[in-house]
Amino acid sequence: MAHGPHIRRSTGTRTNIIIFIVTFISVSCSVKEMREACPCRVGLDFSELLPVASPEEEIVATVTGDDGKTVYRRRFGTDTCDSRYEILLPKGLYTSAALLSSGEAVWMQEEEGIRLREGFQADSLYGQAASLDAMDEEAEFIPKPLKQFATLFILFPTPVSNLRVEVTMPSSFINTGDLSARESPFAESSIINGESGSLRLPRQTGRDISITFFDGGSARPLAAVDLAPLLQKNGYDFNAPELADIYLTMDFGTGKATIEVEGWKESFIIVTF
Repeated sequence: MAHGPHIRRSTGTRTNIIIFIVTFISVSCSVKEMREACPCRVGLDFSELLPVASPEEEIVATVTGDDGKTVYRRRFGTDTCDSRYEILLPKGLYTSAALLSSGEAVWMQEEEGIRLREGFQADSLYGQAASLDAMDEEAEFIPKPLKQFATLFILFPTPVSNLRVEVTMPSSFINTGDLSARESPFAESSIINGESGSLRLPRQTGRDISITFFDGGSARPLAAVDLAPLLQKNGYDFNAPELADIYLTMDFGTGKATIEVEGWKESFIIVTF
């Protein structure tokens, strides 16, 4: 009889422990039946982007749901950010994107993307958009530094002097959710002296890209080229994961021009005024 109370206290303690374990299991993610309600741990790994970045640049990282709504967006300064971050997302299918750019100096930040500032030339944009399967407990996004711009190289057999080149395009807006272009007409211009010059073009919707050449002193138009149909005819794809550069040779003496893009070449008569 002396041992009765001791046995009852021990039994009560064991019951409390069992209740605690059951309670812990019921709210944790270790039970198979409860895993669907747990979030997915997604690693954002910038180890391939950072080596091509300059200190003043930034990375805009975005995750959007299959309904197109943004569920995550953050801007990282490349001079201070780590190479890897971890975020929690509800399990599901997403589109993830990361874009490396020079930031506020060239681009205006807007709700769903970035817009080129008037009077600026596009900078060298690198990044990648990809599907993100976050249906399991862990997922990883390692964006590659794919070229999100096309450099238009303009070559002259005979050196030019004070030649102004203006390129009119349908888009100056990049959706940071999937790195696609949206309609937003704008123009870039540059003064060229010598045998060559260049302009960087951000990703385009692929329509109405025209180049006009002016005498820099008198502003008299010298020639114009409708570039978009020539690019489309030869299969140039502004929706490709990485954009190819464009080479345009202008021969004002013969009135001809030649356009080249990785694997194809075509000559045509330039339109003169």
